[in-house]
Amino acid sequence: WSSSGGGDTKSPSSSASPSAAAQTAGQSTAAAEDTGPADVDAKVQREVLDRCEALHASLMPLNEKLRGPLSKHSDRGTSLPFVFLVGNHSSGKSSFINYVMGRKVQTAGVAPTDDCFTVIAPGPTDVDQDGPALVGDPDMGFAPLRQFGPTLIHHTQLKVRNGINNKSFMLVDSPGMIDSPVSAGGMSSGGDGALMDRGYDFQGVVRWMADRADVVMLFFDPDKPGTTGETLSILLHSLSGMDHKLLIVLNKADQFKKIHDFARAYGSLCWNLSKVIPRKDLPRIFTMCLPKEAQTGAETSPESNQPIGTALADLHQTRDDVIAEVMKAPKRRIDNVITHLNDSVHLLLMHAQIVEDVRKKHSKMVWDTRIQEGGSLTVGVGLTALGIYTGLPMEFTGGVIAATILGVGGMHWFNASKLKEYEEQLTTPEELSASFQRTHAREVSDADEFSAAVWQRIREGLKIGLRSVGLSDTPKVESKDIYELNRILEEELPSLRRLASPSRFGSRK
Repeated sequence: WSSSGGGDTKSPSSSASPSAAAQTAGQSTAAAEDTGPADVDAKVQREVLDRCEALHASLMPLNEKLRGPLSKHSDRGTSLPFVFLVGNHSSGKSSFINYVMGRKVQTAGVAPTDDCFTVIAPGPTDVDQDGPALVGDPDMGFAPLRQFGPTLIHHTQLKVRNGINNKSFMLVDSPGMIDSPVSAGGMSSGGDGALMDRGYDFQGVVRWMADRADVVMLFFDPDKPGTTGETLSILLHSLSGMDHKLLIVLNKADQFKKIHDFARAYGSLCWNLSKVIPRKDLPRIFTMCLPKEAQTGAETSPESNQPIGTALADLHQTRDDVIAEVMKAPKRRIDNVITHLNDSVHLLLMHAQIVEDVRKKHSKMVWDTRIQEGGSLTVGVGLTALGIYTGLPMEFTGGVIAATILGVGGMHWFNASKLKEYEEQLTTPEELSASFQRTHAREVSDADEFSAAVWQRIREGLKIGLRSVGLSDTPKVESKDIYELNRILEEELPSLRRLASPSRFGSRK
């Protein structure tokens, strides 16, 4: 992999002798790779990825036609798998990256040290690229970030590094989260001010990154165990639905002097997480610490002097567990791509079914009004012809013609206003919910939570799309389109899962 394009600058070379932390990190990452799940054959992996890409690309014409829920370029992934790190400022994200890499790449510190999204990729030489060069690269896969505006682009950067431990995936660091004076009172309500207080839609960018990441890590630290409103808002609005690849990390746990302090911080974090995670069971919180030499501003006192020093072995083991999950990113890429395809098909299928149901109801109303107008016109023309044929006075014939024109014209005006009201009614949340219940009656009767969750995700965009296009101009959904989507769900996806899954008892492979 090589980088090219504008904005290239050679970075300083790394130190000649690796630190003890780098050596430890290298051993941990090597162990993580050795103990990971069995690799999928490279040819099978390429076949699965190519088929997923082709199938996802086949969805985009219908999605564009119906103004569907799939974002533009959602069928294109990044050039390499990647791990996305997000969390409070000074929570140890940069130190963790340096530890995993085995060399210093990011600047770490107690105060906020970076306001950029930083993509760190392996390469033959050390090269830095600015945001416009990264987003403009046709192969990296970050071009869709243009949708978030120039401010984000200029707060994005690429660092290519040689001699790092991860050779087959990227790490993406994010700006540390901190409440602005406007939102310091608590979680963001999602207003324009809260969204744009960085100059771009931070929540939207985090959502975009997390959607495409293979592992997502959310960092907390003892000083701010979940009390930063922006962090909780991100967890609620940007990381929802990411449970299968989200790791919640309470870092720097070796800073506690007393077990009582640890208990209070851990309880505070759980309490704050319970506000935004609508489940009785909280996800696992990885409580860990980095070696002293890998931490910025760490105390140099011996670990044995700390009252909780005997528990450091558990923290180190958890750190190794976290690193093992990070090193699985390339192996998780296949499962994540298939899951993304499955998710996209379900979203588009439900969108198409409800659009067609609403369009049919509107079309029926349109034809009813046309039949009324056509019938009135036919009667008027018939009476006029009868008058002329039987030789009735011209006054009668002229009156019939005038009455027909006025009657049909008035009926057309009345029906047009009635159709407009009916169209607005059909696109109300209540009517769209009724349409969902009609098209998914079986799932509703079975209390299918998955279908309900998909409906929650598409309904707002569906309403906006139908109102912006207008039901009169909404294209018809062909039966072959619905058939193809169902075929992908029933045939293609199971086939891809079997190709990607390890051999097991009961497998049909």
